[in-house]
Amino acid sequence: MQIDHSRQRAICSLLSVAVGILFFAAPIAVAGEALNKKEGDTISSFSRWVIAADYAADGSLLVTAGGESLLYRPGDVVVWKSDGSRVGELSGHPTAVWAVDVSSDGKLAATAGYDGLVKVWDLQSRKLKADLKQHKGWVRSLAFSPDGARLASAGEDGKVFLWNTKDGKAAVTVEAHKGPATAVAFSPDGKTFVTGGGDNLVKVWNAADGTAIQTLAGHEDTIWSIAYSPSRSQFVSTGADRTVRVWSAETFKQTGVLTGHKDWVTSASFNSDGTRLVTASLDGRIKLWDVQKQREQQGLKRQSSSVWCVTFAPDNQSLFIGTHSGGQVVSTPVAKLLPLPPKPSPKPVSQAGLKPLVPTEFKSLVGATGVISVDGTVLVSGKNGKDTYTLTTTVPQGPPVTAIRLEVLPDKTLPSQGPGRAPNGNFVLSEFIVKAVSTGGQKAETQVPFASVNADYSQKGWPVASTRDKKQDTGWGISGREGKSHVATFQTAAQTPIQGGTTLVFTLSQQYPDGKHSIGKFRLFVEQGTSGSDSVKTPDKPAEKDNQKKKAANS
Repeated sequence: MQIDHSRQRAICSLLSVAVGILFFAAPIAVAGEALNKKEGDTISSFSRWVIAADYAADGSLLVTAGGESLLYRPGDVVVWKSDGSRVGELSGHPTAVWAVDVSSDGKLAATAGYDGLVKVWDLQSRKLKADLKQHKGWVRSLAFSPDGARLASAGEDGKVFLWNTKDGKAAVTVEAHKGPATAVAFSPDGKTFVTGGGDNLVKVWNAADGTAIQTLAGHEDTIWSIAYSPSRSQFVSTGADRTVRVWSAETFKQTGVLTGHKDWVTSASFNSDGTRLVTASLDGRIKLWDVQKQREQQGLKRQSSSVWCVTFAPDNQSLFIGTHSGGQVVSTPVAKLLPLPPKPSPKPVSQAGLKPLVPTEFKSLVGATGVISVDGTVLVSGKNGKDTYTLTTTVPQGPPVTAIRLEVLPDKTLPSQGPGRAPNGNFVLSEFIVKAVSTGGQKAETQVPFASVNADYSQKGWPVASTRDKKQDTGWGISGREGKSHVATFQTAAQTPIQGGTTLVFTLSQQYPDGKHSIGKFRLFVEQGTSGSDSVKTPDKPAEKDNQKKKAANS
């Protein structure tokens, strides 16, 4: 509503004469001045969603992306000066904008979002240079190559496109992930780029032709962001599994896991010399890390809103934080390590009962990748075939082992949710062999004899007893009950007790003719000092509906 100031002054004069209170004029003048300032003219007064942000390399401009919501409502891209004042907008996205990146020379900005459009802008003039239309659906992440000649875009269609920024044409198309491609980043030398996806995998690619270099498994949920260190040979990935994983850019091995966030870790950024890392999460927490020591530093107070992005300013003196209620620039905390947590009290000697085994090593004959979780669960991905898994583990201290249990588990990343890797979720375990390693100098292996074996379910013609018949063309299958947990219990023979502390080597042979029926997710247990007939507790076992129809019993 506009204010008629002359009328206000007349009214104020009459009031002052009538009641003799001249100070009424002052607050009215202040109110008029405040109304001349629009909400959102500064970063501190901007209250819409900020999902992504990037600085120009010289720090003179900051570009933020977001909108009225995460999805359907109007999106916006705003350009700000370093002092937080608004420069203008890059208008053109009808729905939420999820990604923004500024080229290293500061001349170009790229934006993309829920509308599936990738737009390239002249940053100084804020004029659109190109509309890049190839993705089918949501575009989640963008990255310019270091020389600005190419732009990578990652989308919900699982594809990554490498665009030539001069002519706007797609030079390379990569079928990157089964499921959405959610993150992309170039290496500092521009020779490789890294992607993350909804399949929980991080992948490394040749930037020249888009050929695959390496697949990195470790995350247990969707990847949210990837950031390369500018000065060190490493990069990090963050995920919905609440972890930050550190990878060597030379060997592509995982070199560390940073934990502490209580919700999805949405963003990560290195400072200019690569010594510090900042991460953000939907739990509202911003965490700073000493990269070399892989330890948490003193950080910022918890935000009142979920945090979608965080980035260091080029001078490292401040951080920009984007939330669902706007953004803010804050001073970077002084680098100071948090004290180490107190050492846990020594665990009491394990008593009788069912105990998980945590393998120290997983090997696949065909080269599949097995990711071992802290609870001993093994998730297998990558190559498939007539495979043999070999695992090494140690029996917890306690009474002698009376039974060994194999629990196969469903997982959303497996075909038909598994627990097998066949298209219908089935598997065939041909042979299950356990050997105890002696503690002597030669470390001889002795096969563990079993008195009996049973399972909660066996497919007709593929009983669990076949895992002990020394035949590779038979085995245990579970067709008709895919997508659920199942348990096989191998009762040990009384005459050969296995003591606590014994090293066990497990061999799981899977020789079904089509080379697809291997196990996708499983864990191992020992029963110590009690009967092996008790049921295994499976808290993550999906509930079964009483009227659920059984699938056809076929492999």
